[in-house]
Amino acid sequence: MLDTIKWLGHASFMIEYAGKIIYIDPWEINLSNPADIIFITHSHFDHFSPPDLAKIATQKTYIIAPAGCSGGIPDEAELIVVSPSDEKEILGVKFKAVPAYNTSAQFHPKSNGWVGYLIKLGETVLYHPGDTDLIPEMSDLKVDIALLPITPPYTMDAEDAAEAAKRVKAKEVIPMHYGKIAGSEKDVEVLKNNLPENIKLTVLPLN
Repeated sequence: MLDTIKWLGHASFMIEYAGKIIYIDPWEINLSNPADIIFITHSHFDHFSPPDLAKIATQKTYIIAPAGCSGGIPDEAELIVVSPSDEKEILGVKFKAVPAYNTSAQFHPKSNGWVGYLIKLGETVLYHPGDTDLIPEMSDLKVDIALLPITPPYTMDAEDAAEAAKRVKAKEVIPMHYGKIAGSEKDVEVLKNNLPENIKLTVLPLN
């Protein structure tokens, strides 16, 4: 499964699954593989980037995003607006939008209705939480692979990310959202030192 997941830097990923190309929060990407599905977590420039969408969107592309991300969507793509708790299936890919917000800082208010995603890839549930702190709703989730941000004050820190991994019952964690705007390899090391032994840490190379 991990052979099909490419980290494109920051919170950006490309996934190849069942002949489909899926992107999450493409920003400053170097790849131009045409997208079947693009997931956007929220409208901040480093997650919702119209210039990057233009590189990969076609008339066959579905863009999944919360309200507030309509401006800049390529005309040829089809926009599907989601809110937390929405469940849908697009091109055979099942997914659920889940809450994502800050509990103390105000970069990502809960009232904005921004989201993370649970994406079902065969028998594997992938969790991209968007920009979020450690939040109570995570206790209701059960995932296989968690892509976790580790860059306060915009998201939870590495110690909270380790706790998030336990809450969502992850089997594997991939750190993200570090190395560009905030965060560094030191935060990855803190995450590693705080994860229990039964949760695998995988640090993906930058593509």
